[in-house]
Amino acid sequence: MLLWISIFGGLLIMMGHHARSEALFYYFRLEDQVPENHLLRLIDKHISFEFVREQLRDSYSETGRPSIDPELLLGVQATAARLSQETAAQVMLTRFAQWQGRTPESVAADTTYGNGEFLQWLAEREITAYMRTRESAKRKNSPFYGPESFTYQPESNSYRCPAGEQLNYVGLNVRNRAHAYIGSAKRCGACSQKTRCTSGRYKYLAIHMEELARQRARELANTPEFGNAQRQRKKVEALFAELKHQIGLRRLRLRRLKFVREQFFLAAAAQNIKRLVRFLSQPTNPVVSVTA
Repeated sequence: MLLWISIFGGLLIMMGHHARSEALFYYFRLEDQVPENHLLRLIDKHISFEFVREQLRDSYSETGRPSIDPELLLGVQATAARLSQETAAQVMLTRFAQWQGRTPESVAADTTYGNGEFLQWLAEREITAYMRTRESAKRKNSPFYGPESFTYQPESNSYRCPAGEQLNYVGLNVRNRAHAYIGSAKRCGACSQKTRCTSGRYKYLAIHMEELARQRARELANTPEFGNAQRQRKKVEALFAELKHQIGLRRLRLRRLKFVREQFFLAAAAQNIKRLVRFLSQPTNPVVSVTA
């Protein structure tokens, strides 16, 4: 290793010495670091949180060191994990009716909610259901006639197949929540449409207990109103996507239902504040008067 040493005026200076000229202290102001169009500036401009101080004034002492700005925690509707999505939806719709004094005119949802019981619950309250029915994979992929191809005969509580033969009622399948109707081996065996109807000796037709509500939902799925309702639903789904991907609410950080409500409320409040300030910050086009 080579070491270069120079002597100037009795001082020993070694190569590689770096003089530090930067200031030990420097001026930093947070206000200068936040862009003018930042979301926090918009919130501070359009929304005042002074009411929080008034609400929590009695919770603080008049002596001692000042605390940080207080935060107010409120409750929000949340359901236990053991409840099904349909039950949770019924709770929310019931609360909406109590709050507004009326039931909603329609509800749009995905296929997860399209079971017969929930569709019937909506029909009893005259709420239009814009959702596809939940069908089993076996039924969707079946090459045979579906229940919609059979005609119900209320006078004899039976069904008539596309070939004109009668299927008689044999009972209720409690496990599948379906009424069972069957043909006979004699009639089905000689039928020219058997290859399109069944692969067994006779036709077995399972009709859901709430088939009327399910059929009504299938009919609505082919209307223009259904497409419009589903487009409106996507706006709500986008909010859930924002909760998970931007706000980070993929998993709950708290336990017990009341704490979960608070966490959801704070996340929803953050979303509403963002939407509010963006709406209030939209540029307004000046009205230009036109003279003839």
